[in-house]
Amino acid sequence: MPDKDQWYTNKDLFEQINSVQGDFRDLRTELTETRKVIKKYNGLREEIGEVKTRVESMESNKKGAQSVLEGIKSWGGWLFGLVTLVVLLTQI
Repeated sequence: MPDKDQWYTNKDLFEQINSVQGDFRDLRTELTETRKVIKKYNGLREEIGEVKTRVESMESNKKGAQSVLEGIKSWGGWLFGLVTLVVLLTQI
């Protein structure tokens, strides 16, 4: 009579437990793969940050060089005129 009160047989319970264990193994494998992908992603983010810093540095150097060239262009004529004036005044 006690067998009729049980919902599952021992065999059914054993199979269900084995199935759950297999599911947990699969889940662990997937979690391990996910961790690996996340580590790779974080590494890529760090590399992108380094590249961004280097690009910003290059851009600021380029802007600095352009501003020096513009200064030379805009003040070069005045400087040449001043030097010429000084040379002419010394010849008098």
